[in-house]
Amino acid sequence: MPENILKIKEKIPYEWKLAFCTSVIIGLLTHIYVFTNRLPNHDGLLNIYGSQAKVTSGRFFLGPASGLSSYFDLPWVIGLFSILFLALTAVCIITIFEVKKRISIVLISGIVVTFPSVSATFSYMFTADGYMLGALFSSIAVLLTKKYKLGFLYGAIFLCLGVGIYQANLSVAMALLTIWLMHEILFKAPTIKNLGKNILRSGLLVGIGMLLYLVVYKIYTGLFEVKMTSYQGLDKVGGLSIHDIPMRFNDITEQLKVFFFRGFYFYQEVNLLEILNLGIVIITIVWSIIILIKRNIIKNFIQTIIFILLFISLPISYYIVYFVSPTTFYHMLMIFSISTIYIYLVLLYESIDVNGKLLIEKIASWVTVLLLALTIYNFSLIANINYMNMELRYEKSISFANRVLNRVEQLENYNDIEKISVVGKISLYSELTSVTIPNKIPMMMGGTGEHFLNDVSHYQKLFSNFLGYQLAYPTPEELDKIKSTEGYRNMKPWPAKESVQVIDDILVIKLADE
Repeated sequence: MPENILKIKEKIPYEWKLAFCTSVIIGLLTHIYVFTNRLPNHDGLLNIYGSQAKVTSGRFFLGPASGLSSYFDLPWVIGLFSILFLALTAVCIITIFEVKKRISIVLISGIVVTFPSVSATFSYMFTADGYMLGALFSSIAVLLTKKYKLGFLYGAIFLCLGVGIYQANLSVAMALLTIWLMHEILFKAPTIKNLGKNILRSGLLVGIGMLLYLVVYKIYTGLFEVKMTSYQGLDKVGGLSIHDIPMRFNDITEQLKVFFFRGFYFYQEVNLLEILNLGIVIITIVWSIIILIKRNIIKNFIQTIIFILLFISLPISYYIVYFVSPTTFYHMLMIFSISTIYIYLVLLYESIDVNGKLLIEKIASWVTVLLLALTIYNFSLIANINYMNMELRYEKSISFANRVLNRVEQLENYNDIEKISVVGKISLYSELTSVTIPNKIPMMMGGTGEHFLNDVSHYQKLFSNFLGYQLAYPTPEELDKIKSTEGYRNMKPWPAKESVQVIDDILVIKLADE
């Protein structure tokens, strides 16, 4: 009977309940503002309703995944689904690593739901729940691989779906696999045979999962006769030459420096994030020395070498797409896998006996918990600063659109307008959005910037959906014809009176010289 379903909660482990509830609470407290306000970015403006059919981007499962909350941009609904998927991801992670300490569970849950990649993804709210489901699928893939002898076969299906939502989810799976293998060496003392089996299963998970992805992608593109988009170098997949590899490693080094130590690295203002990251690196080294000494791991030469190789391979896992296409560029949405560095520190803390008598263990335990708690708090601040910038940017954009529309309505031939063309981009500079905020937080793809009016489609959608003024796009031939007219040549950039003109039936807005 349906009522019996409620009895399932009695069989759910306490650790799962704590991870889930903690994730939901911290997640809602951190992100509730973006869930309860409409804060579109440049893509969100175009996707108030959209199927998210991104087959040309290799994201064949993004549409169905995002469709769980309908294809409308519903911030509250999408937000709740996203927090649900993140909470389940946290449950998967604490299950993979068999985390038992309550503080460890709370810290891992907090890291998962507040990491800056999550906040950046919520800048693209219209598709956020799909992306979070993809991260969950990658986590499930690793959990199945670890838990069952042939789990990599089932896990490969989940990995295929996760990568089919967003290719960066491959990094999530690879990072978790690497941390799992490192965790096994440090705390499980596996035999070389068992360790080899785990490495083999991990390789099979990634290999079979990506093979399935390739097969499904070929089927989709064959059925719909589409070509791969050039975005992120997806049309050049497999085009990386051996000469590009050193440059890719240099890119990885630069990216890691920017994320963890931007203030120190660029001699800019050092923010709390960089200070906390420096402390985390130091305490991670301290913990590693403590564990290596206490567990005599260094005496096992082969396992020590494997551990070192796994550690060295982590950056490759984080930026694996660099080795897929020669023109890939990484941004904040793509590096959720880096959260495993913070999770790894929690696992080091988790391994220490609560009744340990060594003074250094007690000090390191307190320092670890305080550092990570402050980091989670800082991640939450970064998220809300990002959302504040999105609000300011939205207000700037819609206010400017109103000013333009007011100018348009004053034109004598206003009633003849049927189409719109925009020349150049407007600058809506303010020190707060253009300097202060970008210097205080990491580069939050989709959330930072002065405004989101980048091209004619943004003006057309803003006029239509927010201001009730519907205009069509001119054809390329009509645009060429306009540019040859004397009226167009005499136009001056905004805010000059001549910056807004009607030529034939086309509204031409000149914001800057071409």
